[in-house]
Parts: sequence; C-alpha cells; structure tokens
Amino acid sequence: MISLNEAYKIFLSSHNSSEILKAHDIPIGNILELDTKIRVSLEKALNEEDLSRENVLALTQIEIENVSILMSVSNFLRTKYKGNLISFSKNFFIPLTQLCRDNCSYCTFKYEPGEGDLLYSPERVLEAAKKSLELGCTEMLFVSGDKPELVYEEYRRELNKMGYESTSDYMIAMSELCLEEGIFPHSNLGIAKIEELKRFKNSNPSMGLMLESISERLMDPGEAHYRCPDKYPRARIKTISDAGRLSIPWTTGILIGIGETWEERVDSIFELKRISDEFGHIQEIIIQNFSPKPGIKMEGSPVPTDLDMIKTVAISKILMGKDVNIQVPPNLNAKTYTLHIFSGVNDLGGVSPITIDYVNPESPWPQLDIMKKNISEYGFQLRERLPIYPEYLDKRFLTDNIYNKALKFVDETGYIKEN
Repeated sequence: MISLNEAYKIFLSSHNSSEILKAHDIPIGNILELDTKIRVSLEKALNEEDLSRENVLALTQIEIENVSILMSVSNFLRTKYKGNLISFSKNFFIPLTQLCRDNCSYCTFKYEPGEGDLLYSPERVLEAAKKSLELGCTEMLFVSGDKPELVYEEYRRELNKMGYESTSDYMIAMSELCLEEGIFPHSNLGIAKIEELKRFKNSNPSMGLMLESISERLMDPGEAHYRCPDKYPRARIKTISDAGRLSIPWTTGILIGIGETWEERVDSIFELKRISDEFGHIQEIIIQNFSPKPGIKMEGSPVPTDLDMIKTVAISKILMGKDVNIQVPPNLNAKTYTLHIFSGVNDLGGVSPITIDYVNPESPWPQLDIMKKNISEYGFQLRERLPIYPEYLDKRFLTDNIYNKALKFVDETGYIKEN
C-alpha cells in the first residue's frame, strides 16, 4: 500500500516531473484542499482497487490547481508497469478509399467521386510496400471510409471490375499482398462482420476501430454523428467484441471534444474496460482530441483543453490497468505529448517518415529524431514496436505464419531490434 501523500512527494521530487509542470504552467497542488470524494478515489486508484462510476466522475471534477495530484497517480501506475519506455511504430499510411457513407461533422478524410481517386490501386499499394521497406517501416496502416460500396455505384463497379465485392474484400487482398512483401498490415476497416474479421486475422497481426463515443445522443440531428450509420455505438461495440472472440489484438479509443459530456466520456472508457476485461485483446487505447479544420461543420467548435486531455488520459490509465497501453497522437499534441506521458501515456502511435496523416492532414507527424530528443530530455527511452505490442506476440493472438515473421524483427524484449 502506498499513500497519496507518498506518491505525490515522489512525483514532485523528480526533476523531470517538476520541469514538465513548470513548462506547462501547471500549479503544485495541495492534497489538503481536495474534496473528500476526490481524495478517496485517488487513493483507491493508486492502490489499484476497483473504482465505481461515482469514483471516476469525482476525478473529472479536479481543477487545474490540483490536477498535478491526479497526474502523480497515473504517472505512478505508468512507471510501475512500463518504466521509462515509450513506444511507437513506423508506418506507411494508405487511405485505401476516402469515399464514405457517413457524414461526420468533424471529418476532412471523406471526399466525393471526382474529388480524388476512387481507391488506392493495387499497383500503388505494391509500390508503397516496397518503399516502406526501404524506409525501415514495419507497419502498413490501411484506413478506409465506411462501406462506400453501398452508396457509390461508380466505386462499386470499380471494385467489381477488379474482382472484389466490398471494401473489406479489397483491404484483405491488399493486406495479404503487403504481408507477402514483408511488411505487417494494420487495418482500420470500420464496422466488420465476424466472418470478415476471421479472414483479416490471416494477414493482420493487429487491427483497429475507435469506439469514439458510447453516446447515442451524438447521433441526433445537429450532433457530430448525425447521418452516420457506422458510428452507432452498439455496432462498433459488436465489432470490437467479435475481434475479442477471435483473439485479434485490437487498437481502439475515444474521440474527445465532439460534443460529449464528461459522463459520456467516462462511460465510453468504462465500456472499453468491460470489453477488455472480458476478452483481453485490447492492446491500446487512443485518446484522440478533436482538431477543428476549415470547412467542416464543427469548424467553430471548441477544442479540448490541456486540462481535458490530462484528466482523460489519466482516468484511462487508471481504469484500463497494467495490460492496456495508452496513446495520444503526437501530431495532434505536438507541444504537449511529453506532458501527457506524465499523465499516463506510454505510446505515441504510428509515425510515418513519408506519408501524411490523411485523417488530420493539417497536423504533420514530428520527426523521429526530434521526438526522441524531446522525450529523452525528460528521462524516457523511445523504442520502436511492431503494430502488435510485445505483450501480444503470442500464438494465442497470431497465426503461426505471422508469429514466425514477427520474431525476425524483434529482440528479446519484443521491441524492434536496434542497430
């Protein structure tokens, strides 16, 4: 057992912790000023006792004056299980198609026929795979719009002409092509049937689908997910759960700042915890902050504050426990990703040495040498990983073919062999 006072003293005694607070104008908190409910919740979190919904909602009430105390708890847990190691993967980002049947109010990924290519051709995928290997990438990140074949006849005809019935069929074929070339696909298809997931498992060591939010209210007229059938929370929960039934290592997470309440945000994290506890396949939770862009419906909407991000990251770390990695996208948090490491983050996601983030094209990825320098200045070590985390390099989760290929890339720690 460790007391909150002890944990906070340890946090403040570290030069690196003190420097990060100072750099971001975060005050030194006073435990004596904490509301009793908040203090009780922090004590339970620190000693890894189960937290109720009421306990967690109490943590959302922490103000900037005392948020450093919350950081000390989540930082203690991150250090306990991850030490000073921060991971990332080196990828090539392929938007297999940017057509989409959804109409998210915050999206710049989607375009209409005539505004760009209907799809990323097999020839370009093969070229990208070869280029990726030259650049030392191990991950081919496939992203697509949701089920465009259901609404775009021109796109459907193009798929059929190549011998495919759906975007899923095409992404599976391109995954197989890339694996054969020697790079590991990580597919983000959207909602998928369990039969499709079974086929993906043969070529993908890991896959992803953001929950985004458990809130059905966000599907109402005027809200972020209005006219977005693929953002229906139950459908996304089913896909993530079906992946668990198939033991597919999974990346998921929440999108914050899209109009959700703190209660809805907390309930979303609790739902991911429930799924993780049941199936044990969620390897990573991404806390992705809404980033407004010119021309979108939510262009004028407020962005999440640093305080919002700190609390969401910390609560996620506390709730998800030792086995689930916590990530923030460094390109969306270029000035604060080091701050969020001290809030519980131990991964900085996929970083590409050549392609843009097609979902957030206005936010370039930081250069790897700069990222490494920035986090090393605060006492952390940056290590490259495969799209699958070391904890999931196991035949329970991987086919024999993928498992054997993966072992050739990693050292005894499960991270990519260093030069």
